[in-house]
Amino acid sequence: MMKARWRASLAAVAVLALVGAAQPALAQTGEDSTFRDDFDTLSSAWTSAAGDWQAADGAARVVTPGSTRGSVLALTELDLEPVSTATATFRTEGGGATAWAGFTVHRAGTTDDYTQSGYTVLLRNNGELAVIKAAGNSGVTYLGATTTAARPGTDWVTVTARLDGARLDVLLGGAAQPLLSVTDSSFDDGGFSLAAHRDLRMVVDSVELTGVAQRDEPAPADCVAWSGEPAAAAERGLVLNSPERIAEVARRVDRGVEPQASGFDLLMADVAAGMARTPAPPEVFFVPFFYNNPTAHRAARDGLQNDANTAYQLALAYRLTGDESYGSHAARFIDAWMGTVDCVRTSEDSALAFSYHFPAFVFAAELLRGTPAWSEQGERAFAGFLAETATPVAGSILHRMNNWGSWALELTTASAAYLDDSAAIEAAYTRSTELIEHQIDANGHMPEEVTRNNGVGDYGIWYTHFSLLPLLLTAETLEGHGFELHSYVNANGAGLGDAVEAASSWVAAPESFPYYTGDIAKLANVRTIDYLRAVGVTAHSMSYFELAANHFPSTILDALLAEEGAMTTIHSAPHLSLTHGGLSDPSRPGGGHGHAPDHAGVPGPPDHAGVPGMPGHASGGGQLPG
Repeated sequence: MMKARWRASLAAVAVLALVGAAQPALAQTGEDSTFRDDFDTLSSAWTSAAGDWQAADGAARVVTPGSTRGSVLALTELDLEPVSTATATFRTEGGGATAWAGFTVHRAGTTDDYTQSGYTVLLRNNGELAVIKAAGNSGVTYLGATTTAARPGTDWVTVTARLDGARLDVLLGGAAQPLLSVTDSSFDDGGFSLAAHRDLRMVVDSVELTGVAQRDEPAPADCVAWSGEPAAAAERGLVLNSPERIAEVARRVDRGVEPQASGFDLLMADVAAGMARTPAPPEVFFVPFFYNNPTAHRAARDGLQNDANTAYQLALAYRLTGDESYGSHAARFIDAWMGTVDCVRTSEDSALAFSYHFPAFVFAAELLRGTPAWSEQGERAFAGFLAETATPVAGSILHRMNNWGSWALELTTASAAYLDDSAAIEAAYTRSTELIEHQIDANGHMPEEVTRNNGVGDYGIWYTHFSLLPLLLTAETLEGHGFELHSYVNANGAGLGDAVEAASSWVAAPESFPYYTGDIAKLANVRTIDYLRAVGVTAHSMSYFELAANHFPSTILDALLAEEGAMTTIHSAPHLSLTHGGLSDPSRPGGGHGHAPDHAGVPGPPDHAGVPGMPGHASGGGQLPG
């Protein structure tokens, strides 16, 4: 049975009006209801469907216009009845004489613009008042237009649409008689949204609707929904951190071996913050294009980033310390996402952001399954979500040949490995070889990435890192299932080791990067992520060097790792220095090696009996990978 929550109750909106003065008011009298919003804040009743909208000083406004046809602020909890009115008081900023603002009635999907559904009542800066009908394929049909003395770029205007079945009357100000009357019965979806044309900035003082009812919002066409059905109880597979690895990491921390000792300190700092956090999953996961709307992009993306990384950090701390409070709090984050998310969308940057942040949940689940900190019911729900939602979302961009494809591959591989799906794991290996064939040239360079930023190349090193991190994580997971990607050589005679060699040489000597001729100081994210460093957060762009050093030893890698010390990052796998620094495969004889030699004379490890996954602990029916 689908667990979607597309229907928002009218009563719930009324409660919002009672408990918070900042929420839009909703009065209900008999069969008639009236909604009013004076925009003290931008309440949860609205969704920025296109462009970046904010509310302040009693007005909602377009801060950053949408990139294609303009900006849309959609009302998602209410519909207009066949007999109803819609009134908006607004003004405009910028735009030419024919630029317009207004509102759409009878829209269908939340993100629909004026060409996709509904009737849009618009007022241009030159005073033309019109009603247009969505015609699809980026087209519209004019149902009526007239000239007026109103100038929204100069002063506030009030526009009212009066709906009566197939008839739509349009009034300006407090006029009793309509300036336009049109008739059409094509649409009866009932949705309402504010709309502004192209780069015009609309400022809205108030919206008032009469004849409203609860809205049954349709699922977006690009929605990948989970049925809510748990997976069958089964053995799960190795993904990133085996019990042997966790045990060896714990021993190194106890002995003060680097980078584990410093890495553990970094982990526990994150854990302290994570224990104070609560999960914040959305019902619908959607991330707009970064370059079109960076504010909305980061807000949507960071919710998953923070929750998934917190779950992994807490689960890792639980397995290293035995403190069950960490584990149970980690499980709370996973369970909250499984219990809340109805839909993961695949359009714009949604599938990409999901693919590079959701694996942290998979790595957390690997550490929690079969332990007292997480219920079997929670684990089976997670496995069901992996199969029905996470894997198809990644699959929607798996065909891409640049870093998008690399991140889709990582989530696909992690999911297949967790579910111990041998056919899917083999398919992931095949796809990984296809990407290496395409992505790495004879010099070890990645042509899809090195010239990034419109050919300027100042983001070329960063995007090389951004594609190699998921490929190295994929190779690490595949190795645990008998597929050797580290040594794969493509038709150009190159492989992952060559790409790492090129990337590490550029990090060591940025002036040697051949795809950028500007100020070397302006090369982006060479070692750490710049925008985070600017706010005091150190997150490395090259943390995958810890993985690479275990398979492709080099003096350059050793020097860089020694210079940076323990590293962490925000994408998929924080704390690789802690879990993988100097540790290729601890389950094999001599598996611990690399740039972090064991410190002689340091006392041996304490007895870890009773710590999940450590020697002497019963792992709960064999759920933990061996």
